[in-house]
Amino acid sequence: MPTGGAWTVFSGDTDESASRDDSPPSRRPDETGSDRGMTPVVANVLLVAIAIVLGVTVTIFALGLAEPFEAEPPTASFETDYTAANGLFVRHQHGDGIDADRLSVRLDGRSYPVSAFVDDQRLTAGTQIGPLYPAASREAHLVWEQGDTSSIVYTATPPREGTVPAYLRFDERSLRSYGGGQDADAEFTSTTGARAVTLENNTWKLLDFEYNVTAQTVLEFDFRATNAGEIHGIGFETDDSISSDRIFKLLGSQPWGIEYGEYETGDGWVHYEIPVGVLYGSSLHGQTSSLALVNDVDNDTKRPSDSQFRNIRAYESPPEDSSIQFEFSADGATVTEPVQSYGSQDKDFGVAVSDDNAMLTLSENTWAYVPIDESVTDDTVLAVEFNASSQGEIHGVGLETDNSETESRFVRFNGTQSWATKVTPVSSGDDGWERYEIDVTSLLASSGETVSRLVFVNDDDTGGNGVSQFRNVTIYDE
Repeated sequence: MPTGGAWTVFSGDTDESASRDDSPPSRRPDETGSDRGMTPVVANVLLVAIAIVLGVTVTIFALGLAEPFEAEPPTASFETDYTAANGLFVRHQHGDGIDADRLSVRLDGRSYPVSAFVDDQRLTAGTQIGPLYPAASREAHLVWEQGDTSSIVYTATPPREGTVPAYLRFDERSLRSYGGGQDADAEFTSTTGARAVTLENNTWKLLDFEYNVTAQTVLEFDFRATNAGEIHGIGFETDDSISSDRIFKLLGSQPWGIEYGEYETGDGWVHYEIPVGVLYGSSLHGQTSSLALVNDVDNDTKRPSDSQFRNIRAYESPPEDSSIQFEFSADGATVTEPVQSYGSQDKDFGVAVSDDNAMLTLSENTWAYVPIDESVTDDTVLAVEFNASSQGEIHGVGLETDNSETESRFVRFNGTQSWATKVTPVSSGDDGWERYEIDVTSLLASSGETVSRLVFVNDDDTGGNGVSQFRNVTIYDE
């Protein structure tokens, strides 16, 4: 789960090192023993000459030292922030300013220039590097490059398995034209650690991307366009022939493809989670071989057009089971609402209810929520009775406004992971049940905010046997 932290950068070990002797050259006094006299004028001229020579020598020596000192790894402090989309940013806090071209980001054994992740060419306090997605390597290294040597000066690590999803990386996929002559300009470039791509003008591309589309398949990505063309789209394909029933059109003047959303240039980056399996229908379910990316603008229009995609992935969304109902209390009234899968963290939807729907049990790796409509005040309290019959990684609750988890909106009752604020019970029973009374404005939400999801967490994505039980759940103003 996303979490934050701060580290101070030290120089780190270098891959290679070279020894040097930086001590100044020794000088011996004149040993000629000459007794010859000289006039004051000659003596002064010689002293001036000696002073000039010494000045030149010292200057050259100082210049010789300047480059090695400047090339030492920087002394600076960085911190890591985790994004709602499960990426991470490395932020320069304070210390040395650093030229971006002297640093690289090492992900999954590959190195990328820091300049691919930042807008400014010099890192100073507040500069963010990212977003980064170190899914396979489980780490992102900030590396100081110096000729043939390099030093890892900072390492950012996701806090646990499953935090960072495996996004499509364009340097690992073979690329080819889509639709033959449609790919007239073939202007395709990838950036941001090969997880972002830009198509310009008339460019239609296919990337190798085998995926079995089912009714639960979701295609997730971010999209941005600065100049509108005729078709800006994305979709799954089975061959090289263009298919209007497979491409989701996000923007464009031409009526082609599956119209999806109302993107306008100037909206910036917009996050999409398209329920492909639902919108395709059963006739298009099954094995696909490619991912199609489209930026169409015919040459005779003579206008620029671009499509930018990043953080692309496909996954299976657990089905919402509206037949499972949970009973709780809100503002003095007893309500019963359907239990639904929450966000991308829910992998198993292991949900069961008992005691006439008044007790909720979560097992395996399950994040679930019930819909609410609660306006938070300074006196709002969330009371929960909780029992963990078997410990997992995170057992807790949260109050959310959308389907992307934010750590500050959750509290943790139990678990081996440190994600979310740990709270203590107000009372405990001999049977393992504990009662929690949570001050909502201090831990979960702001006064005046309206929350729409009461989220229950039993996080255990390492294959453990964690189980969470919740009962006597009440939201009220004290």
